[in-house]
Amino acid sequence: MIKAPRRFLKNQDGTATVEAVIWLPIFFVVLFLMVDAAMMFSGQSQALRVVQDANRNMSIGRFRTSAETEAYIEQQLARYSAEVNAVSTVTAGIVTSTVSFPARDLQLSGFFTVFGDLMLSVSADHLIEDWEATT
Repeated sequence: MIKAPRRFLKNQDGTATVEAVIWLPIFFVVLFLMVDAAMMFSGQSQALRVVQDANRNMSIGRFRTSAETEAYIEQQLARYSAEVNAVSTVTAGIVTSTVSFPARDLQLSGFFTVFGDLMLSVSADHLIEDWEATT
């Protein structure tokens, strides 16, 4: 009878399971952090593409006013955030558009509250090619 507890105490089967249980939550936290960061970078990249496209449209005369440019940007980025704010100005033949929205809208996991107050902002300038269309 005494041999059973000694054999049980010396048995090392399952020691890797204990280590895996300890490291698994850390692995998932790092994985979720990477996914959320990648989603934010991807959203910022898409916002830059939309802003550059809007500026180009105003540059060649498809959009006549800054309000049209802002509406286009906000409509295109509405799928990423409901709080998109676009501002477009024309100064000295250059159209400048800036868009900002909360980073939390791009998170998938929502675990990281540190991104709660972070605002993503994208700005682009474009030289107006069809100056007569915007005057």
